[in-house]
Order: sequence, then structure tokens, then C-alpha cells
Amino acid sequence: MKRYLFLFLIPLIFITGCAPKQVRVYDQDNQLRNNIIRTAIEMHGKPYRSGAKGPDSFDCSGFIYYVYKKWGIVLPVNTEGLMKVGYSVGKHNIRPGDIVIFRIKKDLHSGIMLNRNEFIHASSSKGVAIDNTENPYWKKTVIGYRSVL
Repeated sequence: MKRYLFLFLIPLIFITGCAPKQVRVYDQDNQLRNNIIRTAIEMHGKPYRSGAKGPDSFDCSGFIYYVYKKWGIVLPVNTEGLMKVGYSVGKHNIRPGDIVIFRIKKDLHSGIMLNRNEFIHASSSKGVAIDNTENPYWKKTVIGYRSVL
């Protein structure tokens, strides 16, 4: 019996080791937010290109513009404009689909929150990627959160 259990567990370990990253979304009851998150995650891995608004490549604000526009919400195509739309949200009131804004040196950067800590964005070094606001690099550069939903 132990031998059969062992033969079952070995392939299971390999299968789960190759599984895509699981992202926990905390807001299960808002369909528009879920659609925005799903669309954003579908773009995971697309390359970065300055000024690009998708669907083949993105810059940070072009990524947000593309994802929201797919669901009928037209937002500014630059982070400065994103800082002026919707309303400010506190760190403890973040919901999936809210926008996070960073100041990195003199530049602004933005992404879409997936849950309270993880966000998806178009990174100049990684393309569309998932990162965590608790990572020291991002934590020291967060300047705020906005909701347009």
C-alpha cells in the first residue's frame, strides 16, 4: 500500500511544482473587479515597451488603460492622470482592481492591485509581472492607492 501511495505522490509533486503562481483575490462578489483582474492576469508575461497600450506590449499606464478599457472604463494613458481620477484609498481598504502608484526617483509608476499586497504591472525589466507592495523596493516607493470602481 505504501508503495502505491509513493508512486502516486511523486508525479503529484512534479505537477504542482510546475503549476502557475496562485494569486489570492479577496473580493469574490464584485464581477467587474473580477473581470479586470482576470484580464490583467491574462496579460502576464507580455513584454514592456515605452508608450505601448497593448495588446502585444505595454508600458505601466498603457497596461492599466488597456485592462480597464476592455471593461468599458476609459482612464488616462499616463500615471499623472491616474493620480487624479477616482478617489484615494487607504492601505487597509484596498480591493482587487484598485490602482497603486509609486514614485521611483523622479518617475511615476503604476499597477493594478490583485489583493491587499500583490499587484500586477508592466515592468521595464520584466514585462507584465506580479510583485508585492511589501517587498522593500516597492514598499519605500508607494505614494498611494486609487479606486475608479
